[in-house]
Amino acid sequence: MGAPLGFTLLVLLLLTPQGLSKGYNNKFSYNDDGSSYYEDYKEDEVEEVRPNFLARPQSFTVEVGQSVILPCDAENPGTNKLIIKKIATDGGKDKLVSVGTEKVTRDRRITVDGSRLTISPVRPRDAGYFLCMFELEPPVELKHSLDVQFAPSIESLVPPEQHVAKGTTVTLECKAQGNPEPVIRWSRQEGSLPSGLSTEEGNTLTIEGVDRHVEGTYLCTADNGIGGPNSAAMSITVEYPPEITTEKSIVTTGDGDKAELVCVVQGRPSPDVTWTMNGRPLPDIQMDTKLYRPGRHNDTYDPYNSRMNPTHADHLNLAHAAHRHIYTIENVSEKDFGDYVCVAKNTHGQKNAKIHLTGLPKPPHVTSSPNGGERTMYTLTWETESYYPIIELMINYRKANMGGWQTNRTMTMDGSWEIISSGVDPKDLVNDDTRHSMTYTLTNLEVATDYLAVIRVRNKDGWSAESQHFSFSTKKAALAVLQSTSSGVRCPTGVSSLLLLTLVLPNV
Repeated sequence: MGAPLGFTLLVLLLLTPQGLSKGYNNKFSYNDDGSSYYEDYKEDEVEEVRPNFLARPQSFTVEVGQSVILPCDAENPGTNKLIIKKIATDGGKDKLVSVGTEKVTRDRRITVDGSRLTISPVRPRDAGYFLCMFELEPPVELKHSLDVQFAPSIESLVPPEQHVAKGTTVTLECKAQGNPEPVIRWSRQEGSLPSGLSTEEGNTLTIEGVDRHVEGTYLCTADNGIGGPNSAAMSITVEYPPEITTEKSIVTTGDGDKAELVCVVQGRPSPDVTWTMNGRPLPDIQMDTKLYRPGRHNDTYDPYNSRMNPTHADHLNLAHAAHRHIYTIENVSEKDFGDYVCVAKNTHGQKNAKIHLTGLPKPPHVTSSPNGGERTMYTLTWETESYYPIIELMINYRKANMGGWQTNRTMTMDGSWEIISSGVDPKDLVNDDTRHSMTYTLTNLEVATDYLAVIRVRNKDGWSAESQHFSFSTKKAALAVLQSTSSGVRCPTGVSSLLLLTLVLPNV
């Protein structure tokens, strides 16, 4: 028998072009009553296979100037295009780098080769996150991080030159950038820091109670191990009122001689110096200024002489150097004698120093030993300075009580002063230019006795001031007759105690 008509028609339908058309699949199904039917559906309704990234999220660390490759390798991309973008930070917008094989960014350092992103050379701004993605629902994503290390840079947050008054506090501050975060250390070009340390760590350096000894150039140096360290320099200039001393507070001279009156002055700003004589201003035509360098030749001051400023350190030293301000009198006469005052003044104050110009002898300076070698005599020797011959001397002396000291640390003395006044024979003087050495022997003194003496001398212009009180004694003799014993040592027969006798020898 032939096939049923319905079955034959079904087979013919399936064999027709419509039944074999692209995009359709046939499925044989059954109804609830057991009868069968065919259903068809579209091919694009089949579940699509999603891409999958082969690389894992990675963190890349490179130094600035190097190259880096960020992988975005994936399988089963199908017709989906790979998108690479730089993720924004601090609330900005993401930056699209590439879509598929097309590079979107104009940055010539960035190239895209298939699924690989290359940056060469790397710059600090490249640091951050890069996203590889396929824009599906939900999206397929891979995120890499890039850390760019670079050498530090540093800047001063205060002016490069700090002018501060003496006694104040100054704070220096620096700010550094770099990756890794730099460490800031402070140093001083001229040597140790005011703390005595060679370096200190931190963003700031505070110096309290500044004086001229802390002046100099300070460096804040940033270092993070990448490249070399970087430094910023700041200088501290300490300003202070004038400081003034005299080389000689009393200058002795004579008619027709040349006299130099010298004040040693320093201050910041450099003080202006003027002179007065007995209260009257003096013309500056007789004034001169020289650098003052103890132990070295004192050069005439010339700020344009390069020999004075060979190095930065020398420049700072010269800026703070003292100067000898000299007032010269070429041909001294009696009218030139008197009190001269050098006045140093700057914006922070004024200071004076007085020099007395005189033709009188200087106060004598005793040079003899305080322990005399004679029992009833003592020879005083002394020196004085005078431009004229010494023509007279005066010695005051008396016994001194050495038994105790008063609360003001002066010696208690008894007895009255003996006065000796005597002319001086020029033959008795030992002269060395203006320096005169003299001697005088005191007689009829008591044996082993302490004395005080004061000396004055005179030249043709008058008497000198008194010498300092000089203590001396006549000859003393001591005899130790027994020797001390200690426990465990047997004394010689007949000696029961130990005595120390001080004998005053009689006059011979």
